[in-house]
Amino acid sequence: MTHTDVSENSQLILNTFSNQKLTDSVASCISLFFDNGKKNNSKTIIQFLEEKSFQAPKAHYIEESTTGDRRDPLSRLKSQLRNGWQTGGGIRLSLNEPPKWEKYQSYSRNVRYKIHSWVMLDSLLVVDAISDGDEYLNLAADIADDWITKYVISADKDEFAWYDMAVGQRSTKLSYMLRRLIENKSSPEKIFRFILASEIHFSELMEEERIAVHSNHGLFQMAGLLSLCHNLPWMKRSVEGIDFSEEIFQKMLSEHFAADGLHLEHSPDYHLFMVNHLQSLNDSGWLSKNVSSTSKVIDSIVKSANWMATPNNNVISIGDTSNNVSMVNRWAGYRGKIQIGHKFFPIGGLLINNSRINESLSQLVFSGQFHSRQHKHADNLNVLYEYKGQPLLVDPGTFTYQYDIPERMYCESTRGHNTVEIDDLNYSRFRQDAFGSAIRLVAKAGDCLFSEGKVRYKRLISPTIPNNKIKSIDAIQVDVTHRRIIVERPGCFLAVIDLLNSAEEHKYTPWYHLDPDLSVKSDTPTKLGVYDEKKDRICQIQCYDSNSQSIKSVEVKGQTEPNLQGWYSFNGRELIENSAIGFPIINESTSLVTVFDFKMEKTGKPYLRIGTNGKYLRFALTQGNQKIDFKMKVNESNKTEIELEIDKSVVNVEVEYDEG
Repeated sequence: MTHTDVSENSQLILNTFSNQKLTDSVASCISLFFDNGKKNNSKTIIQFLEEKSFQAPKAHYIEESTTGDRRDPLSRLKSQLRNGWQTGGGIRLSLNEPPKWEKYQSYSRNVRYKIHSWVMLDSLLVVDAISDGDEYLNLAADIADDWITKYVISADKDEFAWYDMAVGQRSTKLSYMLRRLIENKSSPEKIFRFILASEIHFSELMEEERIAVHSNHGLFQMAGLLSLCHNLPWMKRSVEGIDFSEEIFQKMLSEHFAADGLHLEHSPDYHLFMVNHLQSLNDSGWLSKNVSSTSKVIDSIVKSANWMATPNNNVISIGDTSNNVSMVNRWAGYRGKIQIGHKFFPIGGLLINNSRINESLSQLVFSGQFHSRQHKHADNLNVLYEYKGQPLLVDPGTFTYQYDIPERMYCESTRGHNTVEIDDLNYSRFRQDAFGSAIRLVAKAGDCLFSEGKVRYKRLISPTIPNNKIKSIDAIQVDVTHRRIIVERPGCFLAVIDLLNSAEEHKYTPWYHLDPDLSVKSDTPTKLGVYDEKKDRICQIQCYDSNSQSIKSVEVKGQTEPNLQGWYSFNGRELIENSAIGFPIINESTSLVTVFDFKMEKTGKPYLRIGTNGKYLRFALTQGNQKIDFKMKVNESNKTEIELEIDKSVVNVEVEYDEG
């Protein structure tokens, strides 16, 4: 057997297997308590395995966590048996026979990874774990055995066959099926092939340099190793594997999640992905080290999950989160109601404010997170907004994981998000430029919410270079500081204040991307009207500088040249047109305020004044008979003081977080 894509140690094991009788190879993998002298025959090995399996705790299956819809697993499975299992890329696989594995070598990375991780076997094994009989086990085991024969026994090659996350997820299924095959007295030959495959998976998952400790892949690898150890306690590596996996798991748990409970990979979808998996892993009882503290950490992470929902019960679309993904399909614990109020993750760098306006719900999302390259878009200080159940400011989505295609590059780009584009370039996603959380202040006064984020840019990147191919020499040197202050009064207005500072001249373009169902027209020379499908006006947009001069807007919709702009991915596979509104300005430093006016009742020009080298800011807005006057200053102790006046009445301000 020749496996150039496995580790050196795994290759040595495979070479040894190829020069041995099958029973000798199997005997070398199982417990030291097995007498592998003269008794190396199928009968004695099977007897030993049956005895040890009977003595061990019941085999446990960790459900695949890409889905949270666990309400009726049998109905889900029967649908998949009739219609095939869908990869998410529009491809369906039959569960009634093994796939032609090599057929998918030209497909996307995501499709290939899923197939080689055996994700399609999840429904079969979930139902097998809760039902009598072996019908579904046999279907799953036949597909797995075909893969083992091809990629372990026959040594066929595919770059995703030993992909790190695939090895981890495959291990949870491999270990469970092997136990069940032994219990059901399946053929010795099939059991033995599963044992050899398990040994190679042990080897791959215990090579520390092959563990993806900096991404969620590593957590799945360690979950897979724990599955092997606990479901197959008679394997020689099991005891050592438990210590190895738990040590690395504990380390990764603290590194992958902030102390405030937010997953640090910039994506609510991946947060839910991990919540499902961690909850299943915690329920397994396999985490024996620091059980109490681990459970508390996982509980904090789980409690954060409800905040990842939009008023329409979709997952908030940030980073690699597709649009229109149902919360119910992502997290089993979701009860169909969003949390009212605001939730701030000060370490993670995310603010969510959910408001009830009469009988409707609105939502502000302010994202200032950069912890690593994992699932990170060039979207610093991005704003999403939903008004009375109608998405207003939207994210472009994910598209696919083919990083070098224009659609994916656009969905990752700065210009594709509701933030400020500088010189038509992307924000840097070099790991050394990661700033953690950029949101330095959150404050509440009456029904108004204030927040501030700040990022200093030293390097920008051409949007024509795929994120996975960017090199240090591609960086364009700059020195620009961007402060973004959000003032929200639900049902009245949303104000986005951008303060940009540089010693050199730049082109600054705040972009705002509207939901595809919305349209825009000029109501007045200085105000844009936003209209829904029924042609009802839902808000007005106006943008002014600190001199109360109106900034001329540009609207781009469905543009392909010179670059993509004005597009929205609703299903991860195609783009549809939407309106992108930009307010370009060329200057060294500039201050802008963009107001989304929902009352539309005699709203005046927004007033913006910046002073004391940016340490003083005043914003005022008149709507009908009401005037909002917001003042912010940094005191001598470098702490922020806020004063809010509504119609000459001063409202106390509660500062929740101030980095100073």
